[in-house]
Amino acid sequence: MSNLKPIFLSASIPDRPPFNENVDPLAIREAVLALVAATVRKRELVFGGHPAISPLVDHASRTLKAQDNVWIYQSRFFEDKIPEVSKQFKNLVWTEKVDNNKLESLTIMRREMIGSRDFDAAVFIGGMEGIFEECEIFKELHPQKILFPIASTLGAAKELYENIESIYEEQVWQQLNQNKHYRALFRTIMSNL
Repeated sequence: MSNLKPIFLSASIPDRPPFNENVDPLAIREAVLALVAATVRKRELVFGGHPAISPLVDHASRTLKAQDNVWIYQSRFFEDKIPEVSKQFKNLVWTEKVDNNKLESLTIMRREMIGSRDFDAAVFIGGMEGIFEECEIFKELHPQKILFPIASTLGAAKELYENIESIYEEQVWQQLNQNKHYRALFRTIMSNL
């Protein structure tokens, strides 16, 4: 593997209001697959194993024969609920749970996951309220690193895009909002890191 720094992925396919009222599941799927294709051959990709995202990351990384570069984090709170595909990841990291407290268990996982590496950037795709917490933790632990909310996937990523200050060239920032040609978008983003 090269000396390129890892990428953090925060993503889910929204399944509850208000996020599922403004969602494009196909765009989320395509964006996740494109991000995996643009990263895992040359650098690590780290993500929390949302059940709708894990199978996509697994399939794409297997196809590229790059499973060694993918790290999935799961809270033991969900140990008996996660899909089998999540349990099959070679680099599965379990984090401790807080009994009967889903939100605290998720926060522990997110802090451990986001603090685990010196990331180059964070990519936000689709998503629900967890994206906001992961963004805040990422900004706290990696204040000089780049955030890429892929607003064209809608969900929480769109709201995040609308509420953070752009530090990019206007053309790049607009692409995050409008471009659904995700392979080209991520090739451009990754080549500038």
